[in-house]
Amino acid sequence: MNSRTDLKTGTQKRILNSLGSFVDSLFIVASRLADHLRPRRIITREAYEQQIDYYIDNGYADNPESFFAFPAKAPAYSILERKPYHDGEYQLIGYQSGYTTKNPLIRDYYDSFSANKTGYLVRWTHVDKQRKTILCHHGYMLGEPRQAKKMFRINNLYDKGLDVVLFIAPFHWKRQPGPFTQRGIYMQPDDVVMTCEAVGQTIYDLYGSFLILSELDAPEIGLIGASLGGHIAALLASLTTISSFAAMMVPAINFTDPMDPDHARLPFSVDGSLRKKMWRVWELHSPLHFSLKLPRERLLVVASRGDRLCPFEHVRMLCEKWDIKNRRFLTGGHWLIFNRSERGRAWYNFLLEMGFLD
Repeated sequence: MNSRTDLKTGTQKRILNSLGSFVDSLFIVASRLADHLRPRRIITREAYEQQIDYYIDNGYADNPESFFAFPAKAPAYSILERKPYHDGEYQLIGYQSGYTTKNPLIRDYYDSFSANKTGYLVRWTHVDKQRKTILCHHGYMLGEPRQAKKMFRINNLYDKGLDVVLFIAPFHWKRQPGPFTQRGIYMQPDDVVMTCEAVGQTIYDLYGSFLILSELDAPEIGLIGASLGGHIAALLASLTTISSFAAMMVPAINFTDPMDPDHARLPFSVDGSLRKKMWRVWELHSPLHFSLKLPRERLLVVASRGDRLCPFEHVRMLCEKWDIKNRRFLTGGHWLIFNRSERGRAWYNFLLEMGFLD
């Protein structure tokens, strides 16, 4: 009887995982269609290969940790907006990103996006006394605060006595370029160099955000990231111990189909040699290439078995590589999750274990 029940349950889960994968497939198809609406890059193979070779020739591809840089002190910042929020205050904090691209061949182009030079933190604070703080990192193209407020259940975290902060990644929300064709510039399969530097700036600015919050008297700061944010949370945990903990929700461990170099639209043919180089730079910042610095007991991973946007297999590989015990694997895909309540239970139980909730 038990074996029959287990078989039935297993079959149901496989069906639900397939449904979740199907919904993800629709997003993949939509992404590919949108990609064909964007103008094809204008660059020669020689120039592109020179940009890529910079990371290989300077050893960053072989030693990815050496690529990342951190600010020595908190960047200059100011509170641009403040208004009442429950019994506390909503704040919009602006700061100047001091990031300089490693690659001098694209520095002028990267710096031409002036809006991206200013970073932002959206903060919901009790202001009455020092509170433990949850720093949230949104997903790809999901940096609008109203979206993030729902995604991370910020009202609920605030009501439980925590301060909550949203980190705005480079090229998102107020940092994004103006033209519609340049939305989503953070992740470009046809420009692996630009994406690599965007990840580098994200780590640099995120570390600076911890320093800003420390100056604002946040005694402890824990990080939670979803999708792209999960990718960055895993990276930060492998580069520094500045965060009290790192929670990764449906994290992207490798950027794959359709956001990978094999789906790039380039104005020249790509042979095996160039393809190999493109993939080396594209995967330079995958957490799978790093060793954990934060204690593994202070990590939480929640993933979906049918996820096609952030493939589950890569998450499983990371959990095994880093020996992460605090993990929860859900039924469904990236967007369609059938036991979503388990994600909430895993998250709040984790906060209890980390001492962020009484």
